[in-house]
Amino acid sequence: MEMLIPLRSLASWLVAATLMTGNAVKAEESVLNMETMQRQALASTLVELAFSPTQQALFVSAPDWKDPTKSSVLRLNPTTLQVEARIPQRVKGFGVALDDPNHRLYLTQGMDGGVGVVDIASNRSLPAIKVQEKVNLEAAYRKVGIEGARLDYLLAELKRFKISDDYLYKLREAKFDAQTGRLFLPGLGYGVESVLFVVNTRTQKLEKVVPGFGFYAVGIALDEKGRRVFVSNMQGQLMTLNPDTLELIRTQEIQADQLLNLVYDPRTDRVIGVDQGIDRDKPRNNYLQASYARRSEGHRLFALDAESGKVLASEATDQVPIGLLLNQQQQRIVVANRNGVRVDKGEGTITVFDAKTLKRLQTLSLPPHPNSFALDSKTNTLYVTVKNDGESTKANKPESVVRISQ
Repeated sequence: MEMLIPLRSLASWLVAATLMTGNAVKAEESVLNMETMQRQALASTLVELAFSPTQQALFVSAPDWKDPTKSSVLRLNPTTLQVEARIPQRVKGFGVALDDPNHRLYLTQGMDGGVGVVDIASNRSLPAIKVQEKVNLEAAYRKVGIEGARLDYLLAELKRFKISDDYLYKLREAKFDAQTGRLFLPGLGYGVESVLFVVNTRTQKLEKVVPGFGFYAVGIALDEKGRRVFVSNMQGQLMTLNPDTLELIRTQEIQADQLLNLVYDPRTDRVIGVDQGIDRDKPRNNYLQASYARRSEGHRLFALDAESGKVLASEATDQVPIGLLLNQQQQRIVVANRNGVRVDKGEGTITVFDAKTLKRLQTLSLPPHPNSFALDSKTNTLYVTVKNDGESTKANKPESVVRISQ
């Protein structure tokens, strides 16, 4: 059932903002219809979404935690948010990457070692691309030389979570490069050094596994014209890879501890990311075999020079930022903030920033937990997945997609 929510407390995320200078306030022209925010409850779990200009449709990953075989990709009407098709998935899909001209949607199968493939023109699933096999984790740790206190910690964690055989790397985000037809996927190392998986979508096969991405590689962004792939990890590093030669060009120490998600701004040659601020000291210190000295208080938006990694600007978000999106046309950045992890009652927000200065322009309430964004750049329509809090999960309420139009 579609729910229309007044936007009195949800002012413009694009241009309708206030710029504060001392006590003076300058209000810019509103570009949103303040009466028509639409919210559609859809499935037990929703994660990332992508808008397809060729299909004029919105696609959302909808994994099923209780029964992975009931997972799907939802095709939504971008105006009404009604489900036009449910595309079955054999396993849970999370992050998405779109190859729109070739009508392909790729999904990270975060817990199943592969990449899902959907033909968005015919609304059907294609064979998945396998990038890793299950291993015995203890044997894998010993094979790479992990021993002593570091091994003891990891084995205790495996026992705590009742895990023995699993995939060594978790797949979360994906980025598609149209020039090479390659799909780049950070592989978050479960107790080991992270890697970057490179999939050739033209052959539908894993092409290369690039090592050297440190503790918990998570964020990824692509500079299409400058031919650079940026990957962030959770030990204060930014890695740059050449997407044509697959050479790891450099690893830079940066003043942000854990940039969870990234975007690249071609106008200013900056990498922009959110520093999540969650305490990960125990697994990080175990991996590094040293105490990591934090460089940021977290819960912030950072803009880094893409070449030097130097911080050019930084601004506080609300607590626990997750997704972010750069609207290049409007020069606005939107950030989804959970405002808590595994809380009973979620009070999530969207924060809106000026892309040039990173100054906060607006704070928008969107409970329980806004998560990921997609944009129809032609109409400047923003789409958001909104996840459940503890109370909603216990009540078996479905998660939602929100549409915010001009």
